[in-house]
Amino acid sequence: MRILFVTHAYAPSRGGVQWLIQSLAERLVAQAGDSVTVFTTDAHSCELFIDSRQPRLPGGETTLNGVHIRRFRVFNRMTWPRLNAARVAYKLRLPGQDWLRGLYFGPLIAGLRAAIGGEPADVIVAASFPMIHMYDALTAGRASRRPVALIGTVHPTDRWSYDLPRMYRAIDQANAYIALSDYERDYLSPRCPRARIHVIGAGVDASVLDVPAAGQDFRRRQGWAEDDLVIAMVGRMTAYKRADVMLAAMPAIWQALPNARVMFAGAGGQDALRLRRMIAGLPHSERVTVIPDFEERDKPAIYAAADVVAHLSDRESFGIVIVESWAAGRPVIASRAGASTSVISEGQDGLLVTYGDPDDLAQAIIRLGALPELRRSLGAAGQKKARRQYDWQVILPRYRQIFAALTEAQLR
Repeated sequence: MRILFVTHAYAPSRGGVQWLIQSLAERLVAQAGDSVTVFTTDAHSCELFIDSRQPRLPGGETTLNGVHIRRFRVFNRMTWPRLNAARVAYKLRLPGQDWLRGLYFGPLIAGLRAAIGGEPADVIVAASFPMIHMYDALTAGRASRRPVALIGTVHPTDRWSYDLPRMYRAIDQANAYIALSDYERDYLSPRCPRARIHVIGAGVDASVLDVPAAGQDFRRRQGWAEDDLVIAMVGRMTAYKRADVMLAAMPAIWQALPNARVMFAGAGGQDALRLRRMIAGLPHSERVTVIPDFEERDKPAIYAAADVVAHLSDRESFGIVIVESWAAGRPVIASRAGASTSVISEGQDGLLVTYGDPDDLAQAIIRLGALPELRRSLGAAGQKKARRQYDWQVILPRYRQIFAALTEAQLR
């Protein structure tokens, strides 16, 4: 099967969608023997779409782990006129305001639609909204009479970015839409009544993440005591991940658990600088560790070094951090918001706290800190769930089955 992925960014660019598409593409090549091509941009960071000062990756064509990659140059001028037009139209609810928001979000790529139309592929798979390459993929696929599957990764609480009538129409028109959680499906179903929605989560390599010894070594290298309680937040250090809530909870946590430490690990940049400024005002800032832009190979050790993992965002269509933590056997505390409520079985494989409430978060962490047996039982239950429902051996065939079914239907 020939599969064309169309995505806004791709490795070495970092992000949840980039990781998901790379994982799918490389496994489809290695395990299913498919021919996979990725059309993407020259963006190392999505900030390039609106900021011409950001660095670019080399354009053109290359191959990585058996996947053919073609990078297109992004147009990123006239940002302020694009943003202001979108803001005014959105505020006044003018016709076409969602189209103007799309022009601001980008990525603006000359010739992408024609290139998709001319690329030999049995199925076209595009990710993720609200980026406008999604519409190019859908239009080009329909014009060339080839099936299109969309992986939208919609974050419903972000209405500015995702409450888009144009997006709902595109989902209705696609041959398949893949939602990452029941939460995403339940949001889209009433808005896209003709959509063919399939729910599939993201996958993990459970055996790779289950490495307790690597965690012990990581803790030693950090100079942490054996009895320190390490609370981890893993993922981009952007504001909506709510590191501010964790930092606000720490004084109460330290009062009850003086041995507590917190670790922030993920893509940094300017977000890491803002985080460090917030940390500087804490009473025990020396007990906070920031690990920006870690290598993927270091991820298992980072999870294994944690005693508790916190996932506090409300803007997720899935929340891969939850499943990765489970795969490492680590208990998870998540906000009672977004997709977390449809991934976690509260009290069985994780704890849920009120979104944005540092007091509620502090009480949950103090509870886990005082009850090591509860930590172990939540982590063990999560690990079983990760292996049963989210291991790539389970997830990959589900994606490929959809792509193959679309291809076969087109041939009839």
